[in-house]
Amino acid sequence: MDNIFKDDDYILVSISEGNEKAFERLFYAYKDKVYGVALFFMKNTTDAEEVLQDVFSRIWKYRKKLPEIKNFSAWVITATRHRCLTLLKKIAVEHNKRAAMQIISKNQTIKDPENEIQQKELQDLLQTALLCLTPQQRKVFELSRLQGLDRRVVASTLGLSPATVSVHLTIALRRVRSFLFEHSYETLIICVLINIL
Repeated sequence: MDNIFKDDDYILVSISEGNEKAFERLFYAYKDKVYGVALFFMKNTTDAEEVLQDVFSRIWKYRKKLPEIKNFSAWVITATRHRCLTLLKKIAVEHNKRAAMQIISKNQTIKDPENEIQQKELQDLLQTALLCLTPQQRKVFELSRLQGLDRRVVASTLGLSPATVSVHLTIALRRVRSFLFEHSYETLIICVLINIL
């Protein structure tokens, strides 16, 4: 698998032109390697799966630069390591933020109606964004991101392979993120809430 693109550079070019089938082939060729590196760094399957999703989401997002990569295998390992380190930092920050929020929430006794209205508007916007997805992508997104189910549980629930779930989720995250950013700066809040940035 390491040398898959030495003779198949056209696949990287195809992906750079938006070919989702070529992207799917790339995903299947490298998902195990990326997941293995992520698991080594993150030490748990949930975070390793998040890194896997993030790496391939970024590959798609920056696909126009793929033809410039000379050694994709080495490049994807380096990119995975960087994403792991970034996520580890993010986890530490979120842990501290969560602890601070718990202290604040203990001291808050009055509900904020304006905040409740804003949350409702953001949820409505997210539901509109989900209409851009295929039925299968939407199911995968809802189970994974809204219900917080593990990739393997989602796969089992829908009768799909975990790798197929990963492909659907990667594409769904890209489409939802794009929709939300087009519609409002405030949607950054909802992106953080459902962990799709």
